[in-house]
Amino acid sequence: MSAIEISTPPPLPVLPRQPRTWYFLGSMVIGLLAYAALNLAHMVVIFVAVIQNGDPSMTEAQLHEFVTRGGNVAAGTIVACPAVLAVLWAATRIARQRFKEYLALNWPRRDELVHGLAISLAFLLGWLLLSYLTGHPTPAFVIDSYRTAQADGLLWLLLIGFCVAAPVTEEFVVRGMLYRGWSQSFLGPLGAIVLSSALWALIHTQYSWYYVCQIFLVGLIFGHLRRRSGSTWLTVIAHGFFNLAVLAYVALKLAYNLN
Repeated sequence: MSAIEISTPPPLPVLPRQPRTWYFLGSMVIGLLAYAALNLAHMVVIFVAVIQNGDPSMTEAQLHEFVTRGGNVAAGTIVACPAVLAVLWAATRIARQRFKEYLALNWPRRDELVHGLAISLAFLLGWLLLSYLTGHPTPAFVIDSYRTAQADGLLWLLLIGFCVAAPVTEEFVVRGMLYRGWSQSFLGPLGAIVLSSALWALIHTQYSWYYVCQIFLVGLIFGHLRRRSGSTWLTVIAHGFFNLAVLAYVALKLAYNLN
């Protein structure tokens, strides 16, 4: 009798892992990690600044004044930018997606850019008029940041921090990562715009509720631009332009002693 030969079936092919999207909870966790990285970078910069330039005998009030000087705040913002981008890059790699495509880093068309800058400037001018009519002063945080940076000869650093690093960091997270995941979740695009704008406004704890409301409305505008154009770079540019216009207004206000 001949032995019965048992054939071994061929191994099943190993399918490549498919790209994924971070939906609601995943995007929220990544946003929290990015926020933690941002705050950690700020703390490191402030710690180094205090060690190098601070006075060990400073009171608590003097320490607060030192760490909130415009140059120190700007330096923390600049250092935080690559830390936050590293978190976002790692998240896109884990999802097996391309960083540029996942965050919609597409250059906007000229008409989209003009539309974005025009609507941002129109809103700012309207809000400045409303603030004047209702007696709401310019936020002390902005005034103090500009004045102290100017006194320390660090206006250039303030411009980089407020008009480049902050827009890149915040827009990549909010209109990039969060909008991408949340717009494809149960929230949909409109829900993603509203919720991300609300969270973005609430993290600006240095402002009064009046200006937190302003930031929320600006977030809705940026969300509209992101949805309309499909470009996060457009919101980065509009954000930087908005902050630059605010600093220009503060500069004129201080130069001419305007109320």
